[in-house]
Amino acid sequence: MPNKHHTCPFSHLILSGRCTCKFAAKDCVAEKEFGTCLNQSASTNCQSLYYQLRENSNFVLKSHHQSSLSVGQQSKIKMGGLLALQEIITHSPANTINNISTLVDTVKQEYGTFAQIPFSQLMPKIAKFKFRNR
Repeated sequence: MPNKHHTCPFSHLILSGRCTCKFAAKDCVAEKEFGTCLNQSASTNCQSLYYQLRENSNFVLKSHHQSSLSVGQQSKIKMGGLLALQEIITHSPANTINNISTLVDTVKQEYGTFAQIPFSQLMPKIAKFKFRNR
């Protein structure tokens, strides 16, 4: 029986080596590699978190009326948001995320729902985040 794969909104970050996740998996279709999630519940939680980060980042990204974001804007929201959440919860800055699903679970336990996250504290970190330092 083949493995069930689920959507991972953070797969780009995992494939780039900036993050890891215990449920991450790689798959290929016609030489194109992409990341997936092996756990449906973790996939759902990560997608919910990304949705909240995306909804609350419009002002920072100046993207109020955009339905689609560039890869750079998405990376800024995802990586900047995860790093900011990790810093708020662990009280220490880091440039990597060791286990996304553990962080997402901790955030959910801490705030009850992703809508309760103090987004005003995250936005400065998201605004400052650059995926590549030049």
